[in-house]
Amino acid sequence: MLSSAESARPDWSRHVVQEVAEPAFAELQKAARPWLWLDGAASDTLEAEVMAITHRFDHRWVWRGTEREYQGPGYRQGPLLVPLDTALFDHFLTHWAVPGIGLVLLSEADESTLITHLQALHQIIAADGGPLRFSLAARRPLEELCEALPPHRLAELLGPIKTLSWAAEAVAPAMWLRIEAPANYTSSFVPAHAFTLTTSDEAKLDRASMAWFMRDTVRRLRENYPSQANLIDTDECAQHLALFADEARRLELRLERDVRQYLALRLVYPQESFERDAVLRASLMKLDVSARQRMMDLEDRLQQTMIHKNQNPHG
Repeated sequence: MLSSAESARPDWSRHVVQEVAEPAFAELQKAARPWLWLDGAASDTLEAEVMAITHRFDHRWVWRGTEREYQGPGYRQGPLLVPLDTALFDHFLTHWAVPGIGLVLLSEADESTLITHLQALHQIIAADGGPLRFSLAARRPLEELCEALPPHRLAELLGPIKTLSWAAEAVAPAMWLRIEAPANYTSSFVPAHAFTLTTSDEAKLDRASMAWFMRDTVRRLRENYPSQANLIDTDECAQHLALFADEARRLELRLERDVRQYLALRLVYPQESFERDAVLRASLMKLDVSARQRMMDLEDRLQQTMIHKNQNPHG
């Protein structure tokens, strides 16, 4: 039984990033000037593809004019910014959105101001002063960072960007996400500079990352065990998953792959096996054995136990 301290449903929901319907070009135009930010690293023919659609020359490679222009991997492996029109938007929805090749950006700033800010988003600085590579194409880190930052810090990160919209990572059918610049801080734009995380930001980022992981794990569990989808959505199941995640931490399961497997096994197999099977428990506690091997041994043990129980239902 869960104690009263454990009875509240854990909150892994999004609080800043919004789940929205697939954007419509007509609606985008009403808010601010729409742009398409594309990841040059995703395609060696990206510029040619864009020009074949737009028949224009008004796209801009963001890294042109910076120290990264001719350094490896080269400016064509960086972001490409293109004014958005209907034909380009339709192509984006059909071919580029779901794979994460780009996102839609709204801004009231002039092109030069926007480019300058996007150039600064090539990296952020950790609280200890170390550089961290950053890209708007990295959808999970982008979502986590937006969830973690307080409003004034989020406004600083976004700068002249009013809205970002993108298709969520690894979700089918596509789920659309949107982040809006905090309304009360839109005038706090700071000229381009390296965005530096504070120790408080990093602590909140760790929590946002855990929340993302748990949301994704629940989604995968629903997909992998559709017959138990209603159970997985209950408060009690969420509470158990939180406890299982804490168990995984104490078992020193550090890779998300191993934690996800442990949570699935804890959910699917009877609690009795984890409480009373001395061999299973001893195997799990062999911390000198790799987590991957322990998870493989755990699954084998659980399967064999269930086979034995089914063959000997009374003993």
